[in-house]
Amino acid sequence: MARMEVISRTGCGIITNQGAYPDRKGEGRAYLRQLGIYDDKYIPSLAKVAEMINRHGAISIQQILHGGRYGGIELDYCIQPSSVKQTLRHFRPPKEMSKAQIKQCIYEHAQAARRSIEAGFHGVEITSFMGYLLSDFNSKFTNVRTDEYGGSVENRGRFMVELIQAIKETIGDDKPVIVRLNGVELMDEYGGNTAEECLEFMKMAEGAGADCISLVIGWHESRTGALGRDVSSDHWLHLAEAAKKVVDIPVAFGPRFGDPLLAERALGEGSIDFWE
Repeated sequence: MARMEVISRTGCGIITNQGAYPDRKGEGRAYLRQLGIYDDKYIPSLAKVAEMINRHGAISIQQILHGGRYGGIELDYCIQPSSVKQTLRHFRPPKEMSKAQIKQCIYEHAQAARRSIEAGFHGVEITSFMGYLLSDFNSKFTNVRTDEYGGSVENRGRFMVELIQAIKETIGDDKPVIVRLNGVELMDEYGGNTAEECLEFMKMAEGAGADCISLVIGWHESRTGALGRDVSSDHWLHLAEAAKKVVDIPVAFGPRFGDPLLAERALGEGSIDFWE
C-alpha cells in the first residue's frame, strides 16, 4: 500500500495493480506473495487500492494473472493446454487442461474481473505473455492440442478470445479490458510463435473486444535477453510500430524503453499511444 501511495502521487495517467490469481485451488498462483482475487472476501482490501489510485486522478486497472506453466507455486503440478515439459526445473510438472477446466478457468477470470470492478477499479488487464496461461494457449511451443483449442492460430487463440468475451459480458462494454501480448516470444529454439503470429493474436484480441494492447517482449524461458545492457532503449520499438499498423485500438509500450525523450518522440509521431 505504501508503494502504491507513492506511485499514485506521481501523475501517472493509468496505474495497474499487481496481478492477482483467479482460482481457489491456487493453480494460477505464480509466487508466494501474489494477491488472490478468487473470492468476494478480497473486495474490501482491493477497494482500498482502487480508492487510492482514483483519489489521485489516475485510471485504475486491476491485473488478473494466472501463472499457467509458471503457476501452482504451492502445488506439485501446474496446468497448461498441453503437458509440454518444463525447460526450467524449478517450475512444476505440467498437467493438460480438460475442456471442462478451460470453461471453469474462463468463468473464474470473468468473476475476478467482476470483483475488480466492484472494488472500484475502472477496468482490468489480462496477461498473455511471459509464459503465463494465456500465452501458453497462444504459443505453438506449449499448445500441441488437437481439439478446437489447438493447432491453427485461430484455434490456439480461441481461449483468449472466449476469455475476453466472457469478461466483457460480465463487466460491460464501458469498462476497459487491456491485454498484455507478446510482440515477440524469443522462443524460436523451442518452436514458439513468430512475430507475425504475435500480430495475428493482437488482431484477434481486438476483434474479441479488447480495448488496448500492452506489448511485451519474451518469456521467462527465453535465452535471448529482452532487457539486457546491450539492448538499446528503442530496440523493440519497431514491434510496437508494427502493432499499430494492424490494430485500431491503443497500443501501450515500455520494454527497455526507459528514455522519456524517446518516449515523447514516439508518442508525438504516433508510434505508440501509451508509454509504460
